[in-house]
Amino acid sequence: MAIAAILFSLWYAEIAKALETLPKTHKEDNVAAKKAVTSVILSKALPVAVMALAVAIIFLPDAFKLAKESTLAFYQIGFAALGNYDAVRTAYCFVTLLSAVLAIYMWVLVAKLRSLRKQLS
Repeated sequence: MAIAAILFSLWYAEIAKALETLPKTHKEDNVAAKKAVTSVILSKALPVAVMALAVAIIFLPDAFKLAKESTLAFYQIGFAALGNYDAVRTAYCFVTLLSAVLAIYMWVLVAKLRSLRKQLS
């Protein structure tokens, strides 16, 4: 997750800049822009999207299990369940949630870049 987040922060400016590309009327004028957008998709947006999705998929089953256990404990004993609070488990769930959010956002950006690339064709 840390690697995906770092790469996202390093490459987001280039991804955003590519998304600002405006298609020109003639296809011939869009060749360089299409090449640049394709490069951003393949070298920046897609790797981060895949990484974040992989982390979320790997951690999601255990995060659901931990959330279910916590919810069940809360319903059984109420606020006394806070006595069994575990920061590591909470952080695990938090990282999983952040990975899922980053993955969703990155796949939206990939879709926008692919749509732009199609407009540039």
